[in-house]
Amino acid sequence: MWSWMQDNTALLNALSSIAMLVIWLAYLQLFLTSFLRSNRAVVHIGMATEGHNDGRCLVSNMSADSLYILGIMVELECKGEVYRSLVTDRIEADEPLGGDFRERTNQGPLKGGEAVDIGSFRNIGERVARNTQRDIRLDDCDWIEFTVMVAAQQAHKIYGGKKRYEIEGEAGSLSFRSADILTSQIRSFTERRRLRRMLAA
Repeated sequence: MWSWMQDNTALLNALSSIAMLVIWLAYLQLFLTSFLRSNRAVVHIGMATEGHNDGRCLVSNMSADSLYILGIMVELECKGEVYRSLVTDRIEADEPLGGDFRERTNQGPLKGGEAVDIGSFRNIGERVARNTQRDIRLDDCDWIEFTVMVAAQQAHKIYGGKKRYEIEGEAGSLSFRSADILTSQIRSFTERRRLRRMLAA
């Protein structure tokens, strides 16, 4: 056995080098996977129940790093017609913001693990109606969909999250239900390019 090993030293050294290379590649793959997961932008859209048959929409940053909310697009389907509008600003006014700017807009930084209340469903519906200059009443709508657009990775890339709520019930007694408790993440190149167009519109 010893004689065979001496005669095949070059082969054994080559096999040993290959084995070490495989081990280091496995460690590198594990490190890269862990790094990418920890730096991945994850947005969650949720709802907190409020009185008077309304709910409040909450946007949470489930990432390890901070995100910057660039915009919030809302779509409403009412009587077969779809209305779409950015509802990033809480109050549409020409006067300077002043004070805490987050009281006037949903745009801004959001630390990892933090959440922001972007308003009640009815209030958001009113923003869509005002921005589109249409007579939209949430009681006449079938669903409402939120798309949150964020800047991540030191503001080098745009990502997002999307969630739809079905509107059930009658006037004065509405409920909002989502088919999925999780938020659909927007990460593909094509979808992120669409987010840029939505922000630029």
